[in-house]
Amino acid sequence: MEVILKEEIAGLGNTLDVVKVKTGYAHNYLFPRDLAVLSTPAARRQLDSMRAKIEARYQKEKADYQVKAEKLKDLSITITAKVHDGEKLFGSIQASDIAIKLREAGYDLDKKAVLLAEPIKQLGMYNIKLQLHKDVEAKVKLWVISDESK
Repeated sequence: MEVILKEEIAGLGNTLDVVKVKTGYAHNYLFPRDLAVLSTPAARRQLDSMRAKIEARYQKEKADYQVKAEKLKDLSITITAKVHDGEKLFGSIQASDIAIKLREAGYDLDKKAVLLAEPIKQLGMYNIKLQLHKDVEAKVKLWVISDESK
């Protein structure tokens, strides 16, 4: 049975994909949860118009995030932290700490947008990668400095 997916389903397909599934899976799982519709000639015609609308919305969203990325590339944020043994931090700087500083700077980003390979544990300057959109990344400079309250 062929169905048109209304949402992305891991292991099956993306939104508006036409996929072949077993009848029981479609009737017992996809249709009751409103995740898919039966692929008919009328539904396929409607699918083409929906794809155009979604693609236009996706491109607009991507362009908006690219503008935001251009603004972010010149941004430099500073986080102060307690230090011991020269340059080692007490604790570490996490993605959530960086997201809070970005909010303070006027950029409302979720901590999931901050791509940090591992927590920052030393003083210094770091280039932090931000995943703003599926296809748009930005980098900001992060300065980790001592709070000098020894």
